[in-house]
This record gives sequence, structure tokens and C-alpha cells, in this order.
Amino acid sequence: MPGISNMSSMTMPDSLGIYNSFGPMMTMDPIDSFCSSIMQDFTQRQNEFFKAILEVLNSATVDHTPEPFVAQNIRPYDYNKYGKKNGELISQLTPTMQEKTMQLLEYAKSQNLNIKITSGYRTPAEQAELRRKRPDVAATKSLHCEGKAVDLKIINGTYNDYKKLGDYAKSIGMRWGGDFKNPKPEEWHFDLGWS
Repeated sequence: MPGISNMSSMTMPDSLGIYNSFGPMMTMDPIDSFCSSIMQDFTQRQNEFFKAILEVLNSATVDHTPEPFVAQNIRPYDYNKYGKKNGELISQLTPTMQEKTMQLLEYAKSQNLNIKITSGYRTPAEQAELRRKRPDVAATKSLHCEGKAVDLKIINGTYNDYKKLGDYAKSIGMRWGGDFKNPKPEEWHFDLGWS
């Protein structure tokens, strides 16, 4: 019988070097051979499987090119077209305020008004410092701290220039500080209002 030794188990160790006292020894050669053939067969079948998968993937066709992903909150605006400092201040505003401010600046340009943004977003600490220095002008609670307000200076501008800009701002859904009554009008101020 293959794999069975005719020698006494007491006189000869099996292939692992262990003496078997219960009868004839079984050598490991047939088991090793069997396991080896199973592993070779498994490896071959595994290789064939992955080769078939790759062939399917490589032969697949795409009917269209997917559109590039654009996040909803990314605004591909060139803020610096309004000047570097103005661009920096615009970029710190909320997306809606960015759009409204740029509309305001485009309108000002169409009216030959040269605009400089003097203030945009402020941290609460900056607002507190401004209030300490100028309590007559700076509010305790400000839309600047939410990125929803800007202060503008019209270079060589008159009150009528600010009023023209304020009227346009109101037409696009902004508030104009020139209409403020408490503590006093601020014709340089434009915001989205409290919501």
C-alpha cells in the first residue's frame, strides 16, 4: 500500500522524526504531494480568475466622460480684478455677500466711481477694539463679524455718489447704511441685513 511502511514504528521515525507506536508509519510524501498539487491548482485557478476580471475591465467602454467635480461652496471668482486689497477683503465674506459686493463694485465701475473697500469681515476682537476707540460709530453687534457687511470709500466721492450706490445696493437686496437712523447714517456701509 502506498505511503505505508513495512518497518516497525519503534525502529523508524516518520517523516517528522516522531516515532509512531501504534502501527506502521505513514510517510508525509503523499500528503505533501497532494497538498502541493491542490495549492498549484488553486494558484492557477486564482490567476485565471484575475486574468478574466482584467480582460473584462480592459474591454469595458465608457459612453461618456464624467463632468469634473466642483464643490458647491467653491466660488471660482477672480477677486483680485478689483485690486489686491479689495480682493483679499472680498474673499473673507460669505458667498452671498461676495456676489453682492462684486455686483456693487461692477455698478460703481460703470458709473466711473473709484471704490476702495475699507472694511469687510472683522473678528469679534477687532469689533470690540473698534468700539473701544469709536463708540459713536461701532456697533456692539455687527454684521461685519459674520462676513455680511462691507464699508466702502468712494475716492473723491460726494454724498450723491454714495446715495446712487446705496440705491443700487437696495435694488439688489442689500441694506445701505445711509438709511440708518441710530445712532446716525453711515453712507459708507453696505450689508445683507439680519436674517
